[in-house]
Amino acid sequence: MAAETGVAQAAISRIENGTRDALSQEEIQSIARSLGFPVSFFYEQEPLYRTPLSLHGAAFRRKAAVSKRDQEGVVALANHYVLHFRKLLDAVDLEPEFPLLQFEIVCDKSSVSENANAITSAGEAAQKVRASWQLGDGPISNLVRFVEATGILVVEGDFGQADIDGVTLRPPGMKPVVVLNHARPADRKRFSLAHEYGHVVLHAFPYDAMEKEANDFAAELLMPKTGVLPDLKRGLSIPRLGQLKQKWRTAMSALIYRAKSLGAITDENATALYKRMSAFGYRTREPQEFDIAPETGKLAAQLLNLHLSDLGYSLDELAEGLRTDPVEFAIMHGLAVPESKLRVREKPKLRLVANRD
Repeated sequence: MAAETGVAQAAISRIENGTRDALSQEEIQSIARSLGFPVSFFYEQEPLYRTPLSLHGAAFRRKAAVSKRDQEGVVALANHYVLHFRKLLDAVDLEPEFPLLQFEIVCDKSSVSENANAITSAGEAAQKVRASWQLGDGPISNLVRFVEATGILVVEGDFGQADIDGVTLRPPGMKPVVVLNHARPADRKRFSLAHEYGHVVLHAFPYDAMEKEANDFAAELLMPKTGVLPDLKRGLSIPRLGQLKQKWRTAMSALIYRAKSLGAITDENATALYKRMSAFGYRTREPQEFDIAPETGKLAAQLLNLHLSDLGYSLDELAEGLRTDPVEFAIMHGLAVPESKLRVREKPKLRLVANRD
């Protein structure tokens, strides 16, 4: 950045650490140009929300497995979405179809008041959520739509190389915003969303057991015991797991784990199935013939369309109002980027002609 902006590296370090806030207009414009944001972005008063309750990576990794730099990058992206959505929501009255329930896991329900949403397990919370959504014990066809129906905004973002599946921010004065890693397979994004929703309804503050509780919540939400157990008891093989994956829209590995936790198979059976999947390379990439279709939300898109169509904003005007470069804004929200904008951003290139001489 120092090389691109002409601002001394030591000065940039002091700016980042908050020990220098007096910058010349030339320095401000140079830094903003280098980072690809309008100058107005850096004067936004939206508070920054720090690392949330949970940043989980592949196979339910602990937060410690993800570098601080990657965590900060993903949290910054989530903050950028929050900045957009808070301003976009100012123009609309959002009326959720379902309530956003809140629970507290306790050992003894008699120890809390009758008005408290006391439960004894994360699975019980998932059952109550499914009941509030008026579901039986079958598969959920589109989890994103049900989560959005409680007023939560769900988007997918570019997490770069960060081994993080999803992140949730809960800004004061608005419903939570969930950002999922767009590079993950559809079945994993689905479980990640259920995991994040578990944090939203269960965990007002962090504690040691919350990651396991969020996973237990997600398992019961997506694969309720009364619905999935008959399927899991019929004998599991790789082809059978593929069929169940397409029915329940969860990973084959998650179905094995669920079968073991419900006592449908033994630990030895589960280990044998995992080994067979590993032998075929399915622990890294499950068979494509069993892939499920991605789930799409509509709430964020409707919010943008309302501004672009009903309220008459152009893409440039909306991006300017949200203090973001138009191309960056379009990419974040899955909008078409005008070719004229792309040409402006392209760097000059030399032309290399290869021939036989």
